[in-house]
Amino acid sequence: MYNLEEIRSSVQRLTNGISHSMKVEIAVFDSKANLLCCSPVYLKRKGRAVHAPSINEVMSYGSVLVNRPGEMASCMGCRFKDNCPSTIEILSCIKADGVVIGVIAMTSFTKEGHQRISSNIQMYQDVVTEISGIIGDIAVNLSGDENVFKTENYVNGIIEVSRSSVILTDSNGVITHCNSIAVRNMRSCDLMSSSLWHILPEKIVKRILAGEEFFENEISVRNYRARLTTRNIVINDAVSAIVLRFSNEKFIDEESRDCLSRIIGDSGETRKIHSLVKKLADSPTPVLITGETGTGKELVARALHERSNRKSYPFVAINCSSIPENLFESELFGYEEGSFTGARKGGKMGKIEMAQGGTLFLDELGEMPLHAQPKLLRVLQDYELERVGSTEKISLNIRVIAATNRDLSEMMKSGHFRQDLYYRIGVMNLELPPLRERTEDIMPIAYDYLKNLKYRLDTPLEGFDDELSEFMMRYRWPGNIRELQNVIEYAANLSEGRMMSVNDLPPALETAIREISSRPPELERESLEQDQILDLLDEYGYSLEGKNNIAKKMGISLRTLYRRMEKYGIN
Repeated sequence: MYNLEEIRSSVQRLTNGISHSMKVEIAVFDSKANLLCCSPVYLKRKGRAVHAPSINEVMSYGSVLVNRPGEMASCMGCRFKDNCPSTIEILSCIKADGVVIGVIAMTSFTKEGHQRISSNIQMYQDVVTEISGIIGDIAVNLSGDENVFKTENYVNGIIEVSRSSVILTDSNGVITHCNSIAVRNMRSCDLMSSSLWHILPEKIVKRILAGEEFFENEISVRNYRARLTTRNIVINDAVSAIVLRFSNEKFIDEESRDCLSRIIGDSGETRKIHSLVKKLADSPTPVLITGETGTGKELVARALHERSNRKSYPFVAINCSSIPENLFESELFGYEEGSFTGARKGGKMGKIEMAQGGTLFLDELGEMPLHAQPKLLRVLQDYELERVGSTEKISLNIRVIAATNRDLSEMMKSGHFRQDLYYRIGVMNLELPPLRERTEDIMPIAYDYLKNLKYRLDTPLEGFDDELSEFMMRYRWPGNIRELQNVIEYAANLSEGRMMSVNDLPPALETAIREISSRPPELERESLEQDQILDLLDEYGYSLEGKNNIAKKMGISLRTLYRRMEKYGIN
């Protein structure tokens, strides 16, 4: 008769390797329901005592899935009946020449493990079946002579049942084994004559070979999104097990995406922004981007730079509100050695010079100190500058883009912004509308951001329920896109279901939720339209020409505009 005790050492090595690489716990029992070997965590949580009826049930039925531990008929009498530490368990018979010689159990003690296994149940069942078959083969072929047992006899079989790409490497990163799915996913690379250095980012490989382990980390592999899990396993020599779960989509992380593609929306306003960016990208003319806070002004500026022939040169962003007024000139224009007390030896290059050949982005332009504005005007007029403390002129080859949420025309009237600088820097004015004026963009932006968070936070969220979607469409979003993203990220960290609901939103929105839910959508639309007409009248004036412009912007006839003005009591 075949005896598992005779191959205990080999079975222990095998189960430890599988347990470590798949982040599950494994135990093996002999035909008398005695614990033969198990992973350390299993031993800690369940101990050596075995509830024999559960093992005998598996021997009778071949395999058993325990999805509700403690509630199975065979659990009666078990010491863990009312407080089983297992959250899910898959058990299978071990057979040698058709005779049952033991049982293997794969289990998890965490909610995360239950979710992972239950959502990939067929794969894990296949793995358990394959391992039990391999142990049976070991018992048949190698019983009494464990030293003959070689890694090759079981490794290929184990990794082949996985539905993910599985790669084994030696301690130097050279690939020693891989399954057919890995070969298919990386068909442009001959894996068996390759190494980790050829397929993974260099900094990731260094961390793997240094002994660091990853679990479900999102990375890019040959331009596709993948989840990386690694384990360090000792089989003959040091081995790294690499598991890659590929998605069907191209990997696009937020930092590497083309900025124009990150300007999301289907509204006419968004399409117009896309069109203007493409038209203005290669022009040397300064651009002034205006709009409320959170509308994405810097993103548009970066898109202009990326689409231009300057894209291989620097994009230097300066936030005019973050530089102390007394340091503004030296930061922007640089300075010579000894030009003032505390000046760095050798002087310092200014931010404007750093943008040489590329794009200078002046964010929060309305916060620029009045005394620094004449020097910036000279830069825009002559495209040359003088460092503080120097008379030498430095020629510039830069494109200037500025952005502000301030009303510069009002600042000019009050004397806080120079009129000549405004006319020089605002040759092309690109106005970004607030989110409340392009409501058809709200849900596309929300889903795009949720998609990014889904991988970053590893959340099961797939979308927004109807109540939340209606709230998002009707809420005014005073903080615009930045506020929308902030709210979604807050909720994504707390939501436990697949659909985000209003119950997941920040407490600060409770009042808005109550107000919107009690207000009929028809009245809300009329109120928004009335506000829009009043805002446009302030912008274009009450003349016939102004009203024609308003009707054109709203996409209605002049006659319809008059009817709506009369309806809302606008004289």
